[in-house]
Amino acid sequence: MKRIMLLAVAAITMSSCDSFLDTSPEDLRSPDQIYETYSSTQNAMFGVYSYIRGTRPYEMPDTYSTSDVDVAYTNVGTFDMGVWSASSAQYDRWYTFYKAIREATYFLQNMDKCPDPRLTDDLREQWKAEVRCVRAYFYAQLMRMYGPVILLKDEQPDFSGIDMLRERNTWDECVEWITDEFDDLIYNSYLPLKSTGETYARMNKRIAMAYKARILLQSASPQFNGNPKYANIRNADGTPLFPTTPDPKKWEKARQAAYALIEENAYELVKVLYKEGANEGEIDPYASYKSVFTTSQNTEMIFSFLEDDGWMDQRLAPNSNGGWGGGYNPTQEIVDSYAMSGTGRFPITGYLDEDRTTPIVDPDAGYVEDGFTQFTNPCEGKERKTYNMYVGREPRFYVSVVYGGMSWFIPKKATERIYLEMYKNGNNGPDASHNHFTTGYNMAKFAMEEFEASPKKSVKRELPYMRYAEILLNYVEAAIEVGDLDDPLLLQYWNEVRSRAGLNNIEEAYPEAMNDQAKLRDLIHRERRVEFAFEGINFYDCRRWLTAESTEKGNIHGMNIQAKGTPGKEEYPNEFFQRTVVEKRVFTPGFYLFPIPQSAINKNQSLVQNYKW
Repeated sequence: MKRIMLLAVAAITMSSCDSFLDTSPEDLRSPDQIYETYSSTQNAMFGVYSYIRGTRPYEMPDTYSTSDVDVAYTNVGTFDMGVWSASSAQYDRWYTFYKAIREATYFLQNMDKCPDPRLTDDLREQWKAEVRCVRAYFYAQLMRMYGPVILLKDEQPDFSGIDMLRERNTWDECVEWITDEFDDLIYNSYLPLKSTGETYARMNKRIAMAYKARILLQSASPQFNGNPKYANIRNADGTPLFPTTPDPKKWEKARQAAYALIEENAYELVKVLYKEGANEGEIDPYASYKSVFTTSQNTEMIFSFLEDDGWMDQRLAPNSNGGWGGGYNPTQEIVDSYAMSGTGRFPITGYLDEDRTTPIVDPDAGYVEDGFTQFTNPCEGKERKTYNMYVGREPRFYVSVVYGGMSWFIPKKATERIYLEMYKNGNNGPDASHNHFTTGYNMAKFAMEEFEASPKKSVKRELPYMRYAEILLNYVEAAIEVGDLDDPLLLQYWNEVRSRAGLNNIEEAYPEAMNDQAKLRDLIHRERRVEFAFEGINFYDCRRWLTAESTEKGNIHGMNIQAKGTPGKEEYPNEFFQRTVVEKRVFTPGFYLFPIPQSAINKNQSLVQNYKW
């Protein structure tokens, strides 16, 4: 059982007791025993929390199934190819999340039965507040995937009985109830202001503020704010489930929610300074960005997932070094998205065709695609012949992406680096293993330098569910959509993110965009895609913006991994460096939302299905 729960719970805190790791919700269903003691009641609370960790954040579709990534293995291909339905939807979480909601409400209604005097009145109220926050979190997760849902509030349904046989609430009803719930937790409850020590990674007021800000931004976005495609999705009495007309005031609510958390001054972007050399005392953008994902309990982390079994690193390490390389292969589309370090401009402004075969290059970006240059990758530290596409890009690119012609520079203290031959007959090419880099790129952003694949040496690390940079850019996006282009905080918060990334201010990079809402909208969309690459944000961003039919559909590209080289020689064949189709993906208008499971609709005739399902 302990091994099972380590996988399911994934260690919610770094220092919690073993009983938490051993807790399973299925073990906690006896009301005669569950609230008998302080310990058993605490385990019941941990059982509710365990649903958050029940699925790793980076094996959900939000990371696996985007135009940023291709995966060499697992069954995500059927999802990407559109081979799924309401009866067999990959990644479906409808029942799982409602079970979590049921467990939370059961706890809230029964925990006061515990007679143990160690459970003081204040502690009882704190645990209740935490579980209420978990419940609101799961409603927000449901809405992110399915849109309007059935609000059970404080009811405790018989999950297999008639209590779930009701209509979906409207989108605005759901948003109002969840934000009211978050507000009550923030301002009127015993929910801790912050979580430290044994309570680290448990719910607190600031996490509630962050998720309130996220759902309000989602609610203001085109997908849920007067989307005409959803106008005829109605309950039996004719009530539309989605707003039928746009409400621009929702953007202001989103801006204020983000500002409220920023004003707490509880978080700051991770910044590491150069300790020596000409730049001593200045921000090191490479170490700063990398540290967000490798330094535990850092100042930027709002809510996180603790991993201690090497799951992520095993999938990043190349197979020639004992790993399962091919788990997260960056696509050409995400490589095209990173800015240039000199100008701060995004070099690829679009494509001449829908399948993204021929890029449109910004002539002012300073980007050159063809040819080669002797160049030292700042994260590898060795001068090599480098394809010009990869020269002069911004620090976030070098921290995040390993391209053809580089070595795998992890673990940090390795005496010999693994030169990655990602071409056909190379040590990490398609002939070497099914665990190969399908796009000719590997993802290094989350790789821990202390991890060793063979012999395996796992290290504890955090992966963000949400971090402070998202709140800053949420504010920026909302301010742009409000139309308040003179808001000084718009540029201040945006430039905080860019400065940490080693880029010049946005107004310096794009002076022509400063009074143009449409251009600023495009730029903040680009900034978010790069800043949060591989973190699962883009999956939902391109849906709420209604841009996924252009970004997620059609050919996905990489380099030409079928080119043959000379193994053992640290040089790539020139033929490798060609934009090449990796696969053709399908995205239909229905894919903006997950379908309500057909089994749920078969049981509940009042449950209206989502658009085009």
